[in-house]
Amino acid sequence: MKKRIFIGLIMISLLTGLLFTLVVGAVLPISAQRRVIDSLQQEAALVRTRMPAEGASADFLNRLITDSRITWIAADGHVHYDHPADAQTMENHANRPEVIQALASGRGSAVRHSQTLGQDMMYYALRLGDGSVLRLAAPVQVTRLLFSDLLPWLGICLALCLVAALLIARLLTTDLTRAIAGINLDAPEEVDTFEELSPLLTRISQQNQRGHEQLNALAQKQQEMDTLIDGMSEGFMVLDARRRVITINRSAAAMLAVDPGEALGKTLPEISRRPEILQLLQEMDRAGEAAVTMPWDLKSYAINASAIQDAQGAVLLLRDVTERVEGENMRKRFTANVSHELRTPLTTICGYSEMLQSGMVKPGDEQEFFARIASESKRMLALVEDILRLSRLDEGHPGGQYKRVSLWEIAQDALASLTPAADKKEVSLHLRGDKLSIIGDPTLLSELVSNLVDNAIKYNRIGGRVDVSILPAKDGVNLVVQDNGIGIERSQQDKIFERFYRTDKSRNKDTGGTGLGLSIVKHSAEYHRATLRVDSEVGLGTTITVTFPTTQPPAPVDDKRAKKKSRIDKKPADTDKKGKKDRADQ
Repeated sequence: MKKRIFIGLIMISLLTGLLFTLVVGAVLPISAQRRVIDSLQQEAALVRTRMPAEGASADFLNRLITDSRITWIAADGHVHYDHPADAQTMENHANRPEVIQALASGRGSAVRHSQTLGQDMMYYALRLGDGSVLRLAAPVQVTRLLFSDLLPWLGICLALCLVAALLIARLLTTDLTRAIAGINLDAPEEVDTFEELSPLLTRISQQNQRGHEQLNALAQKQQEMDTLIDGMSEGFMVLDARRRVITINRSAAAMLAVDPGEALGKTLPEISRRPEILQLLQEMDRAGEAAVTMPWDLKSYAINASAIQDAQGAVLLLRDVTERVEGENMRKRFTANVSHELRTPLTTICGYSEMLQSGMVKPGDEQEFFARIASESKRMLALVEDILRLSRLDEGHPGGQYKRVSLWEIAQDALASLTPAADKKEVSLHLRGDKLSIIGDPTLLSELVSNLVDNAIKYNRIGGRVDVSILPAKDGVNLVVQDNGIGIERSQQDKIFERFYRTDKSRNKDTGGTGLGLSIVKHSAEYHRATLRVDSEVGLGTTITVTFPTTQPPAPVDDKRAKKKSRIDKKPADTDKKGKKDRADQ
């Protein structure tokens, strides 16, 4: 910095000296010439005052003591006298500028080259009383001498400027360095220093502010990312190169049954020594990524691990797949149950058919055999139809159309069709409430009501009662099917809507049915975005309430999402309530 300041000052000094020299070189000659002309004018005036009355003469002019050249010129330009030149050899001066001016106005001056003396001269001419012209001249070289006398002083001034520049540069750099060293970078504008540093300090302050803003933005982004990761339903973990946990969200900690704070810094095998996890890490080290599904505390978790090549770490994603695993198991059980349910009537049909074909049936018993074959065929056909219906509901395409329908009329038709079955068990059917309408699929709604009422009849006592109510609800309509039958144990109430689930295995053949009725009810309710509530007490009866929305039209619902969105509320029945009964459709 010192060098740059010194060079800057030297350049300024040189430029200043050069400019001064140019100015002096231009102004000094003019000023000197003006002073010489003034001197010649004063000298000419003095000569005229001392001139005798008879006028100028050569003798008078010779007696004058002066350093100037004196020339006496007649009015016609003839030279009478000249010192130091010989007037006899000089040409007529009538055409000289100073002579012309003097003859015209009384005085004249000029700077020009003298042919007589062979050098540049300054002339001053004064007209005398007799019309002649007295002219005095001095050489121009005088002004040049004056300028040359100033050159040494200019050199001295330049040298002084060099020394002053060096001293000033040292002082400035010392003070500037001290001032800069004393700047508080955290609060630069609070420093009392050179005013010239204010823009720099302001810039530093602005940079500090932008830096703080960027840091705050990064911190906010980091906080948002941490909040997002911590709020994920999936478990999220980040491991370093030594397989130590550096990031873990609450979901992952909950799945692994560890405290997030305690898990940080520990290796994954230290958190869990499950063989599935050790195998996962080994496979990830070998292939770069790996996945495993493992059971954990009555749940199932899918863990996906991906190696971070650059950082030599790993990212783990843990997902609760209990529902998926249960769904797969349910489908397996469903397949096994379907096979079993179809095998039983088919075995019966084949056995009776073979007996009829072989002639082993006693005469007169054929009709009984034919009736049993027809009954088992109808049972198998009903099972197939229920399976197909559930399949369509699972896919979200039951095949019907939405429209506004009267829930009262649907319930009325269902009771009418089930009256013969109710009469066989001496069960009375009753419909009450309001004639309310909802938006839905008439076919699905009819099957929903029929299945509920059918179960209420099948699992009722002799002489029992089934009440179907259509009642207004908040933002909807309630369908209530109530019976005073055998009821359902509380531990089984959340399972009655599973496929092929039966609360009373011994009554399977007596009650008939496919075991899919309440599953169809559940899926139909989900399809209509309705909710189910079960209230049951063993020996008192069961009440199932279906709440349909009236302001929102139904829409197909994905089966997996529907399991999460739909809810089956269970409420224990009070002993003082009227007898109620639930039905486990078979």
